[in-house]
Amino acid sequence: MLGERFNKVIDKARAIIRPLVFLPNVTPFKQLFSSEIFPWAFVYSLRKGMGLPIGYVIFLIYMILSAVYIYSTGVGFMVPVRAFFALLNATLIFFVIMRSEDQEFQQLKKVFLWVFAINVIVSIFQYLAIFPSVLTPIVRIFIDRFVDEPHGAGRGVPALFAEPSYASFAIHYFFAFAMFHYKVEAKSVLGYLALLGLIIFDIFIIRSITGLVMVIVYFLSLQRWKYIWRGAILLGVLGLIVIYLSKRFGETPRAIEFMYDLIYNQEYKDPMPFLLNESGFRIISVWASYVYGFTHPLGSGIGGWVLASLQSMDDIGVPATEIGFFADYSGGEFDGVRPTSFVADLFLEMGWIGFVIFILAFYKFMFSKTLFSNVQSRPIAVLFLFNLFVVGTIGDPLPFVFLAMVYRGMSDNDSKKLATT
Repeated sequence: MLGERFNKVIDKARAIIRPLVFLPNVTPFKQLFSSEIFPWAFVYSLRKGMGLPIGYVIFLIYMILSAVYIYSTGVGFMVPVRAFFALLNATLIFFVIMRSEDQEFQQLKKVFLWVFAINVIVSIFQYLAIFPSVLTPIVRIFIDRFVDEPHGAGRGVPALFAEPSYASFAIHYFFAFAMFHYKVEAKSVLGYLALLGLIIFDIFIIRSITGLVMVIVYFLSLQRWKYIWRGAILLGVLGLIVIYLSKRFGETPRAIEFMYDLIYNQEYKDPMPFLLNESGFRIISVWASYVYGFTHPLGSGIGGWVLASLQSMDDIGVPATEIGFFADYSGGEFDGVRPTSFVADLFLEMGWIGFVIFILAFYKFMFSKTLFSNVQSRPIAVLFLFNLFVVGTIGDPLPFVFLAMVYRGMSDNDSKKLATT
């Protein structure tokens, strides 16, 4: 009897947490913890008999040893713990979803659809500045930097996320999985209209450069490899038209301003300084971390990213004064930052050895022929790889969540078989 009551309590708690798996920026204790990603995915994953595959277990052991090493050097206890749980929060839920019961998976899909719809509605309310302002202070208790109207200066709205760039990452996964879930053909009338809606939403509501990059990646993922040049040309022509027209109307969205400078102001002739400046600390930190990981096989250790990132960026040879983010926020000096690419962070904190162990654990899921041959599942796979290797958010579980959900949606039997090997 006691066991049954306990299970019911756990089921109710899991039902409450389930929507928050898709909303990692909802942080109930943000006054105590500065992290913008709360480990809802990790908490949701806790259960008996997870049956993790041996490759992932080895990856976990390596992470633990790496974190213990950093702690032994005299840093505070919470430094390696937070760094460790960020990586664990992102990855553990993948195998939990892959092995989840059918009923739980159906509940996840249902909750996802509600979360997607609410984010779109909140975004529109923010864009029109009609979000109830009386609720704004309450929402800010849980979501850092939440706004009830566009940020201004070309920046858009964040929906239920901390800022527009975070919202961009999420919205594209939401959209891609919705297209997969409802089996919308990309080359149908509905598919074209949906994609047009996403582009408009990206450029004029979210207005993030990240969103612009994500929608380009999504669009190109729909093309067959041998015909990808056609898609690139079409995307280029449409981009030039949008840029030209948008410059004729009021405040230019930040993403369009970026493209305008790149093309019409001919920044493409020497793009690296321009990209380094416009990307904040993203490009420089990711680039430097990859280089650091190749020259330090074991990395800095989990939690050692602060000093290691300083060293890695210094070693690149690009002065901090040439990068707007550091010029504005740290007086033209490099500041310790964790790279925004999951794999780049592995290189920085765990070296190329840690990266190899991670690949051994996830290779068959990341590069599945079945996943890439299906035009409806391919966008999720491509977005996942892009976020993993190029730019994303450390600790964000959404790429792993949606990769697992696509596997489950394609074939429950096959995905469960993969999850146990």
